[in-house]
Amino acid sequence: MDFDRNFMNVPVQSSDYTKNFLQKDSNPTTMEVVTRTNTVKSPTNSPETTKLVYTVKEVAQMLAISQRAAYNLCNSTTEFRVLRVGGSIRVPKDSFDAWINRAA
Repeated sequence: MDFDRNFMNVPVQSSDYTKNFLQKDSNPTTMEVVTRTNTVKSPTNSPETTKLVYTVKEVAQMLAISQRAAYNLCNSTTEFRVLRVGGSIRVPKDSFDAWINRAA
């Protein structure tokens, strides 16, 4: 196919049917205030909340092993409980901590 290259380089033109310009606010503090007021805080983000489960990545970091080795451990162990939620794997903190204390 032969395309007309000049036709393809035409800038896109749009028309504003309201003929009003959008207000641009370059003041980051205003934007921060708007963002802060519209966000909903999760109760799990507070420092007082204790973790109930570990991710596989956290297990790998605590044991100083690769993430792949941690997945293999979670898939093959009966020493601690492993929860599968959808496609995710979570390890209950109490079960994992008890296993670590027994092994140490």
